[in-house]
Amino acid sequence: MTRTPAVIASVLCALAAALFFYDKSRAQPLPDGSSEKVACVSYAPYERGQSPFDAKLVIPPTQIERDLKVLSGFTGCVRTYATGQGLDKLPEIAARLGMRVYAGAWIGRKDADNRLELERLIAAANAHPEAIKGLIVGNEVLLRGEQTAAGLAAYIAQLRAGLAQPLPVTYADVWEFWLKSPELADAVDFVTIHLLPYWEDDPTPIDAAIRHVMAVWRQMRERFSGKPILIGEVGWPSEGRRREGAEPSRLNQTRFIREFMSAAEAAGADYNLIEAFDQPWKRLLEGTVGGAWGFFDADRVQKVSTHGPVVEWPDASAWIAAALILGLLPVGAAMARRERMDLSTVVILDVGGFAMASALTLQARHMLASSRGVEEWAVNGVWLVFSAGLAWVMLRILSGLRPADKPACACPRARFCPFATAARMRFAAVAGMAVSSLGLLFDSRYRDFPVSMFLIPAVGFALIRLPAAPREEKAVAALLAASAIGVSIHEGAANAQAWLWAAAGVLLAGSILFTRPAPGSAASPR
Repeated sequence: MTRTPAVIASVLCALAAALFFYDKSRAQPLPDGSSEKVACVSYAPYERGQSPFDAKLVIPPTQIERDLKVLSGFTGCVRTYATGQGLDKLPEIAARLGMRVYAGAWIGRKDADNRLELERLIAAANAHPEAIKGLIVGNEVLLRGEQTAAGLAAYIAQLRAGLAQPLPVTYADVWEFWLKSPELADAVDFVTIHLLPYWEDDPTPIDAAIRHVMAVWRQMRERFSGKPILIGEVGWPSEGRRREGAEPSRLNQTRFIREFMSAAEAAGADYNLIEAFDQPWKRLLEGTVGGAWGFFDADRVQKVSTHGPVVEWPDASAWIAAALILGLLPVGAAMARRERMDLSTVVILDVGGFAMASALTLQARHMLASSRGVEEWAVNGVWLVFSAGLAWVMLRILSGLRPADKPACACPRARFCPFATAARMRFAAVAGMAVSSLGLLFDSRYRDFPVSMFLIPAVGFALIRLPAAPREEKAVAALLAASAIGVSIHEGAANAQAWLWAAAGVLLAGSILFTRPAPGSAASPR
């Protein structure tokens, strides 16, 4: 088997990996924000391992105070969504720190739970009215279909009746639901709308996001001309799947915040940004992107700044180092085994090894960012080990490695034949990608495009010649090709991640559907 295509592919893939890492590690300039601090941010207190679904959890006041001290350099105001799990203590802590609060009560289906929420909110507001910027009765309740507008108005009236002094009261929901229930405006002092260009039914790319937000704000201001408008949620995610042209990234998140600050200040718009800290528990509901809206990560390390250049991956040097070290292992192992190597072999092992190691590091990073429960950690971990093993097998095939005192591998008699092993692993690769592709085609909203998990089989199997695939394997490959193309069509022409997924899927499927066995190179694995 000629190694020229493998040498060229190794160089090109390594170059692509180097350019990718360079792009992620370089400081990119952005215009500064209009001020050092933002107006207000949504605050959920949960750290790693904590969740609002844990009924027994009570957040210690010391944890809340620590968080507010972290946020005090970024904002002087926070918005909360509930009073349970210790959050009813937040107004007291905020008052002590000189911060203001949009304090919220969580309203759901159960009247008893709702009344308890309101009682705690009333008590906190009456105890520390100086900290209250506004009281929010319910969050996206109409969106979830858990109450009617009339039911919400009744809860708002109940809150007002319990206040020792008048305080501004509102309800918060996606802006379209205010248009569907405009009568609710009569029950509130100001209208609180949510505007998330990434999550809208027609996602808005970052280049047009600020124009869209401000256009909707003006529309709502005209529709509810007698009421002040608060943009209660507005922001951009830093990680996760692309939706049409809307791409999550740290650069886009920072750009959105800075440009929005300037636009809101110029227009005189009141706003609250989402959100203070990354919330890993939200991945269970919304996938990777759900846990990546914070201006600080889950460890309270700042992600978004209002001034200065932006680095997409501040930890890029660690991932580059990992790829470089892993990339040296194949040639080092070959030297330790005293295997025959010419220049082409060294290039494939070293340069191609770096390319495959880069794909493995991307896969590891995706696993860390996306895994939610034990099952996903196990599946992603097993697949990472599988990918590493496949990379080693492919490097042996592509480089033509063999011990110095042995002839070329004769598979029927060899203890280990990389060709037969690769043929067995090929079916696992195509089946795994086909399952992922079907998920993206029929249940895509909260699923990532895990391209990094299939880069090694897609490129590797396109370069090597294996025994012709059996009919069932070709059927799975055809299913993969069709579903991958369907994903790209469904996601739209603006979704670059979907097109990359389709390209990898078609490449992997094509290596099976159009396989010509290498004469005498391998025995059938079955």
